[in-house]
Amino acid sequence: MLNQYSNKKRKENNYTLRVILLISTILLFSCKQSTPVTDNSSSTTQEIIPVKESIFLTMERTPCFGKCPNYKITIFNTGNVVYEGFSFTEKEGKHTKKLSQKQLSEIESQIEVINLFELKDKYDSKMTDIPSVYLYIVYKGNKKKILDRDGGPSELKRFEKLIDFLVIDDNLKKVTE
Repeated sequence: MLNQYSNKKRKENNYTLRVILLISTILLFSCKQSTPVTDNSSSTTQEIIPVKESIFLTMERTPCFGKCPNYKITIFNTGNVVYEGFSFTEKEGKHTKKLSQKQLSEIESQIEVINLFELKDKYDSKMTDIPSVYLYIVYKGNKKKILDRDGGPSELKRFEKLIDFLVIDDNLKKVTE
């Protein structure tokens, strides 16, 4: 009887050890390790920090009673762009592309040059048959919304044309849904 008790206790201990070993193995392999990147120019090791994609700028041109182009451009801080052509545009539907860091820097530079955050929030008119441009910018922790229907300064108009120039080209890729 003592021998049976010892065998039973040994089996229980064996089972307990196996469970502990299994749990330890699972925990060991489930822990995520960061992958260091070595900069060849120095002996320091840096950790890769992913950039969280967020909206940097949106610009929407609204329709008029005629054939005014109606589209929306969304530029993300990563350079990713979504273009949505609604009506009277060369490219209708949803398209995407990626801006280079140099192009993003050009937009940022113009934001500062024209003091965009110092501009009025609204350049409006009682005329209803003219298109509007809605801008929304998030830059350096600041947010700005501008309605530019009529009477906006020339530097704002040039900024809007810059966005068009950088985005609307043959590099836009149609999104198939």
